[in-house]
Amino acid sequence: MARAGQPPEGIKDHAEVAARHARPWVDAVARCGYVAKGVVYATIGLLAMLEALGLGGKTASPDGAMQSIGTQPLGGLLLVVLAAGLLGYAAWKVVQGVMDPDDRGSDAHGVVRRGCYVGSGAIHGLLAFTAAQSVFGAEDSSEDAMAVSAMAYQPPVGRILVAVVGLGVICVGLYQLHAAYKATFRDDLKLHQMDGIEQFSTMLVGRVGTAARALALGVAGAFLLVAAYQSDPKETRGLGGALETLQHQPLGSYMLGAMAVGFVLYGAFMFLVARHRHIDSS
Repeated sequence: MARAGQPPEGIKDHAEVAARHARPWVDAVARCGYVAKGVVYATIGLLAMLEALGLGGKTASPDGAMQSIGTQPLGGLLLVVLAAGLLGYAAWKVVQGVMDPDDRGSDAHGVVRRGCYVGSGAIHGLLAFTAAQSVFGAEDSSEDAMAVSAMAYQPPVGRILVAVVGLGVICVGLYQLHAAYKATFRDDLKLHQMDGIEQFSTMLVGRVGTAARALALGVAGAFLLVAAYQSDPKETRGLGGALETLQHQPLGSYMLGAMAVGFVLYGAFMFLVARHRHIDSS
């Protein structure tokens, strides 16, 4: 029980600490989630690399990467594990946004970052649902998705919303590019437990991988703006479409290969984050 006269902020702090004490599973769930995210992005990178080398790969979005995993031996089991991991990652992002274990604060910048955490949790929750659908052999819903996509572009509000989403995606890409340049993720990692070579390699992998993902997000956001301007849902591109666009540019195979390496490194960085990140579950 709080002492008489204790300020509301103190009561809130004690409540948050008590809540985190009640969640000993947070650490394990979060780390498994980072591993699952790493698998998805490493798969995207490997598929793109095979296409760049002319070895039969393909550019893929995260859900496309999971479909590819599902076609491999024991693919169903892998998808079950992946879906569970992504669901854990989604739960961790919601915890980050609501409980603020990273102490982002309640000022404007902190609120925006925490809101982005919750949004990321929602997105990865949908990816977990997609993986689960693949396991249970759900019917192809591409026609329904196309219908929903077309409805989203109906004037006048639809095109504005799509443009706003496109701008938001570009802003996220720019923020991630800034994070790659500044290596803002360093404060979240237990660098004191690494030697000099491990620190250097972790920072390099994190910067290159995050930058590659940021550039792909920027291209995807630009396509959303074009689609909103032309009111044409066919112009919409996700991460897979952004990578495919690179393939059709001059020196496209080299550009796609470089981006593929970046995505593989981003997946590897997620594995390092799973091992070395500070996760406040106490």
